[in-house]
Amino acid sequence: VRAVAFDPGNEWFATGSADRTIKVWDLAAGKLRLTLTGHIGTVRALAVSSRHPYMFSAGDDKQVKCWDLEYNKVIRHYHGHLSGVYALNLHPALDLLATGGRDATVRVWDMRTKVEVFALGGHRDAVNSVVCQSPDPQIISAS
Repeated sequence: VRAVAFDPGNEWFATGSADRTIKVWDLAAGKLRLTLTGHIGTVRALAVSSRHPYMFSAGDDKQVKCWDLEYNKVIRHYHGHLSGVYALNLHPALDLLATGGRDATVRVWDMRTKVEVFALGGHRDAVNSVVCQSPDPQIISAS
């Protein structure tokens, strides 16, 4: 397991793994609810929206995906990273998704239109963590 994300309602959680799958687990029962497939590399990051029925995943395959949790299928892809994507985070108030990865770049996406709003450079190595804050709005990244 390389990534974990919790449902904002605290009923389930998801794990992303080296076996290229995302597993959704019932929190109370500890039992597997569902397995999602679609990545062709290790799943390294997960985030669940508190405002929409979406989960986002990213991995070594350079892919960032938006999963519709009502239908359990991918509805959007975000293309732009040149290598594996190691981190992602959702802005708490805006429909923005921030991703970071091996290409040493943080990319900010409009989650609905899939448009890359910003490509933030400055790191000399892989971006391993990204956090979005409401004030200002701010994005903090670590490499």
